[in-house]
Amino acid sequence: MNLFKSGVLAFVLVSFAVSLSMEASPSCTGDRDAALRILDDWTSIRWGVDNLAWVVHYPEELVEPWINYEAEKLRLGPEQIDEYRKSFTDELRIGSATAIMLSIQALGPEPVNISPLAKNIVLIDSAGRRISPIVFEKRLDGPLIGLVQGFVFFPLQSDGNFKIGLSGLIPDSETQFTFRGSEAKSAIATTAVQPAAGRNQQWKAPQKEVVVRIPTKKPTPPKDPAPPEQEAPDYSTEGEVFQPTAPPQATPLPDAFDAEPPEVNPPALEETVPTEPTLPPLDERQVLPIYLKAWIDGDADKMYSLLSAESQRRISRELFAKEAMSGGFRSALRAGYKVSWADGSARVTVAKKVLFVRTLETKQIDFVQENGSARVSW
Repeated sequence: MNLFKSGVLAFVLVSFAVSLSMEASPSCTGDRDAALRILDDWTSIRWGVDNLAWVVHYPEELVEPWINYEAEKLRLGPEQIDEYRKSFTDELRIGSATAIMLSIQALGPEPVNISPLAKNIVLIDSAGRRISPIVFEKRLDGPLIGLVQGFVFFPLQSDGNFKIGLSGLIPDSETQFTFRGSEAKSAIATTAVQPAAGRNQQWKAPQKEVVVRIPTKKPTPPKDPAPPEQEAPDYSTEGEVFQPTAPPQATPLPDAFDAEPPEVNPPALEETVPTEPTLPPLDERQVLPIYLKAWIDGDADKMYSLLSAESQRRISRELFAKEAMSGGFRSALRAGYKVSWADGSARVTVAKKVLFVRTLETKQIDFVQENGSARVSW
């Protein structure tokens, strides 16, 4: 190992250790230590040719100690704790997928290429089956320079006994990442089926293992079975997640800011045409902070009132609220954001932190002019 590699590894490990050494009150050190023990068990580091890679799996058992620790450290109230827990579990898809964070540090002059990632990374379960990812962050799928980190999600594994295989770190070879937590679960499962020692123990014929799946509720088949409902596409093996687009539907006109829409007395026997409410004369730079503050406060109604009429025709108030309030972007807004302007559009950048990994996310907000005022195009 040359000095350059040693220096980079020391920098990575020291930086990680500094992140773990945050001050904590005695009342939350128990939760902190429990969370760190879980992370220790589910972290695997491997060297490649001119690169260093490590994988962290986030199991469901991590949620409560981590949330309790963060709540105590940040002095969160009950509502903030619930919101943070939802954001945390949604970001990691806890209970619906198996999440790993893949980090690759390129050390040589050439970039590391693990593309196509959909074929080069697999989860190997306890039966030896090789399972492809269901979604991953596109930044991982291409030539990697410097340090690149991103989430990869696999189908949910119930037993927790698995390892990760990744091709591309070593030419014509697959690097496998094993976890101490997975080995512990495997050892527990093996011990559970061993017979107790004893000289007078009677021999019993081996029995086949029977797995019984108990439904959560009694099914009631309809008289005319309908075809299974197709879920909205949430995953992509190409690394992109496409949000479902709602079909156009009629929605109420936007409420004006502190202004009542004028009354309209249509003439008899003529078709009535709804009129646009009076809009305050605000430009893009005045609308944006109002829009972002409403986003931070969770005021979906005010955000919706700032949308353009065309946007409101394309998306209902209910679906807009669901899309705007889901994910970690809103939570990250609270910690601060940066705005840059180009051609009348605003690029809002936040720092999203999931455990000890910090990534930047940018959303572009476009505007249109309606009745002399700027409105957001969603």
